[in-house]
Parts: sequence; C-alpha cells; structure tokens
Amino acid sequence: MISIFLNLKLRTKFLLSFTVMILLTVLMISSVNYYVSVSVIKQNTAIFSEYLIEQIGINLEKRTKDIEEQVFQQFRNSALNTTLGIPESSSEPDLYIKNRAISEFMKDLLFSKDDYLSVMVIDAEGNQFGFERTATQNYNKNLMNVDVEMIKDKRGRASWIPGNSNVIFMEKAVYDVASSRYVGIIIVGVDSSLISGIYTNVDELTKGNIVILNEVFEALLFDRHVSEPSRYFIENKMYDHKPSLNQGFQFEGQTYISTIITTPYDKWMIVQVIAVNELTRGTEVIKVWTISTILVSLFIAFILAVIISRNITGNVRLLLQSMTHFSMDFTHKAIVPRSRDEVGLLAEKFNSMAEKIGELIHTIYTEKLLKQKAEYRTLQFEYKALQAQIDPHFLYNTLESIHSLAKLRGDEQVSEMIYLLGKLLRESISKKGDIIYLQEEVDYIRSYLTIHKIIYGNRIEVNYYFDTGLMSFVVPKFILQPLVENSIKHGIEEKPGKGIVSIGCWTKEGVLYLEVSDNGVGIDEETKKQLLNPPEHSKLKQKDKHTNVGVISVHKRIQILYGEEYGLSIMSEMDQGTTIRIRLPIITEEGSG
Repeated sequence: MISIFLNLKLRTKFLLSFTVMILLTVLMISSVNYYVSVSVIKQNTAIFSEYLIEQIGINLEKRTKDIEEQVFQQFRNSALNTTLGIPESSSEPDLYIKNRAISEFMKDLLFSKDDYLSVMVIDAEGNQFGFERTATQNYNKNLMNVDVEMIKDKRGRASWIPGNSNVIFMEKAVYDVASSRYVGIIIVGVDSSLISGIYTNVDELTKGNIVILNEVFEALLFDRHVSEPSRYFIENKMYDHKPSLNQGFQFEGQTYISTIITTPYDKWMIVQVIAVNELTRGTEVIKVWTISTILVSLFIAFILAVIISRNITGNVRLLLQSMTHFSMDFTHKAIVPRSRDEVGLLAEKFNSMAEKIGELIHTIYTEKLLKQKAEYRTLQFEYKALQAQIDPHFLYNTLESIHSLAKLRGDEQVSEMIYLLGKLLRESISKKGDIIYLQEEVDYIRSYLTIHKIIYGNRIEVNYYFDTGLMSFVVPKFILQPLVENSIKHGIEEKPGKGIVSIGCWTKEGVLYLEVSDNGVGIDEETKKQLLNPPEHSKLKQKDKHTNVGVISVHKRIQILYGEEYGLSIMSEMDQGTTIRIRLPIITEEGSG
C-alpha cells in the first residue's frame, strides 16, 4: 500500500491526504465524544440507580418491618398467645379454646389490612390451620411443605418467601410471652403489590428491571415481575462477582449493566438490571449528527483539496511535461509559471538551465563531430601510409633471404616468397574500401605469416582456429597485420627459442572476437597503458613507433567506427606472452548489422 501511494501523482496524494486527515480527525473527535457520552451516561445512571434502590431498600425495610411488628403485636394481644401452646393431648374443652383462638386470630389478622390475602398458623406439634380472604385462590396450597425447622432456627426473626400468582409470604416463629417457649409459626400471605409498588415507577423511569432477593437469594414475584436478562443474571448467580460498569454482562447479544445493594443484616438484596441500549437511546441523535458532519466535512474537504491541489500542482505538471519533452529530444519550450511560489521559481530556473544545456549540447556535439572527423582523417592517412609501405626491416630481411636462397638453389620456395610478397604488396595498395570480409583479412594474414615462416623456419609456429561460419562477416581492413607484426617483432624476436603465434575468431553474446596471441617476452604495464590510451605520437619511443602506431590506430579506428564499447584489450605477463583481443560488432554485410 505504501509503495502504491508513493507512486501516485502529486494531485492524488493531496486529495487522499486531505480526505484521510479530515476523516481521521472527525472520526476521532466523534468517537471520543460518543465514548465519553456513553461512559458519563453509564456512570450517572449507576449513581442514580444506586441512590434509587437504596431508597427502595429503605422503603422495603419499613414496609416489611411494619407487617412483622403488626403480626407480632396481634399475636401478643390475642388469646392465641396463651392457647397456641396447648398440646394435642389436652382435653376437648382446652382444644376447643385453642382452635377458637386460632380462628379468631386468623380472621382478625387477615381483615386488619387489605394487603393480607391469607394466614396460616402451625402449632408446636406441626398441625396447620389456614384461612384465606378468597377461598377460590387457595394461596396456602404453596405452604404444604413448610420447612418448620428452618423457621424455628431463626428464633423469631421473620423470613419472606415468594409465592406464585400475586402473593408473597412472611413466616415467623412465635414464642410464649411468659415462658419464651416455642409455641408455633405464623405465616401471612401478603399482596405482592405491597412490595412491587415500591419500585414499579422506578422501573418505568430508568427503563430497567428491579429484583428483590431474600436472604437465601430467592426472588420475590419471580414469575411476573422479572425480565429475562434479570432472570439470567440471578440464575447464574452473577451477583456473587458483580460485573464492572464498563464491561457489564452479555445476554442474547446485548449488553446490560447491574446495580446491587444489600440491606443491613443481609436481609434483602436489591438488584437492578438496565440495558445499555436503553441508556444510549439519546445518543442516536449524536450518531446521526456525527455521520452527517463526517459526510459534509468530507465533501467540503474534497472540494477544497481539488482546488488547492490543482493550484499547487499546476506548475508541477507544466514543469514535468517540459522536463519529459526535454529529456526525449533536448528541445525546450519555455514554461510560463502560473504563480510565483517555490514551484514557479523552480520552473523559471529550469527554463534557464534548459537553455544553457541546449547550447552546451550543441557546442559539444559540434566539437565532437569535428574532432572525430579530424581523428578519422589522421587514421586514414596513417593507414594509407602503412598500406603504402611495409616495414623496411621486413623487406630487407625478405630480399636478403631471397638473395641467399637464390644463391644456394633455384627452387619453388624462392618463387613462392616472391609470389606472396607481390600479393601482399598488391593487397596493401589495392583500391578496396576500408571494410572487407573476414575471409579476405584471414587470407591476407595467412600470406603474411607464410612469408615469416619461410624466413624464420622452425623458429616460428603459427596456429589458426578460425570458425569458417564467420568468414562472411565484415571487418575493418588491415586490423590483424599490425597485431601479428607486433607479436613477432616485440614478442618472438626478442625471446630465444621457438615462437608460437595463434590467431582465431569466435562469437559470443552478439559480439565478434578476433584474437592474436604469442609466447613472447610480454608487454609491461606502462606500454599496455600507452597502447590503449596513447600520448602524442611524437612522445612514443622511436624504436617502437612504427608497430605501436599500428596497434594504436587499430584500436582508435574501431572505436570511431563502432563506438567506445568496441576496440582492443591486452592481456600480457612478462616472459609469459601476450594476447590482444579485438571486440567487434557482428555485421554480415557492409553497412548492416
């Protein structure tokens, strides 16, 4: 992605940069505002919820305590206080008095408050006596399996347990006032609205759900007044490890937060569960405004980015177009910048620079062309001179040898030498052009070396390794003879023993190579440098000037004809021999490659 962005045009970069910066800024501000708003709402709701359920706890304590005290006072002031303890084995009159007292107590208690729906009395021997406000409801059927021992263990402290339908039960063990002897249990069924009325309005206000748990964590009015998330919270006993405000708990894909308080002596636990989406309903307006702001900001930013980027990149485009055109053909059309900013000043400087470069290129080209023509003419003169004359030393030795052989015998060898010498002289002064077939150059050098073999006898050995398939290629004329002459004159003649001259050709990677090597005395580093990067001819050593000029001329002539990547390379070690390699382009016929 970074590579793609870096390769984009400057205008596109400006557009993307402006858009991304504004988008990120708006998103960050909006996200932070939304997150802070939700967090504040959660925090305030938690504080408010805790305050409300504390008030509910106070009201719940007061209402249940009033009922418990009223039941106890009713019991203490009634005849049941003294008769409930009459055992079952007593006389019938005593049992009649006991039953009558129980019945009167239940009726008086039941009709003392409209919220009482049923009353049950259990004597010390476990006999149950019940009375209900409406016989059809049969509230006391839920009390058939009362845990008497548990109630007794509470030593007169009242307990509240849930019932079904719309009733909850207060159960309390009672004792003889005079003797403090356990005499039985009183259970009162209370209308659930007495409890639910405490928090119904709060539920509607907070859009949550309040659940009241007794001391054994049973929910009062569980079936009718508890929502599914609250039921899940209680059944999984999540009140044991209260979820943090920020995390809450998850139910069916939604997040809920909970507030929990316990009343003194852990008699009641009050739990409120609120859905977070209920708290954040007001933030939907923030979302709408945020999205609207982002879209409007992006639209405005895009328009501004287009205008600004077009203004900034206008001069850049002009400069780029001019530079591209200038790099192709070095012709320059002056740029007229649209502004005087840094890019505009750069365009003006480029105008000035391009004009100077154009003038300089023209001057250099003209000078180079004139220099090449002059060098070529000089080389042509040198080659003409070389072609017109053969080394006097060579001619002298040849004629001397002819003379000596003629004295000794008049055989074919003398005739062949004279023939070859004439052939060489004819080739040297022939009217052929500067470019010939490789076959012609090879034939010439074979004749040249045949004469040398006759002169030197067994002291010189010549090896050829020409690829016959290359003989149709064309090469500059007389490029091998100066190299062979150099090998014999400066390599083999100055070294005792048998001299070996090897000549060959081959192609590799689209290049034609010609090579002349010998096992002579070699060439020192200074001479190699002078041959490939020569000083003025007048500064060459006098005794080496003829052959050196020939080698230098071959090298420079090839570079002028074909370019600096072609020419000679020299590999030599002292007393180990010399190899001179010619690098030429492959040309199959004159003027084509």
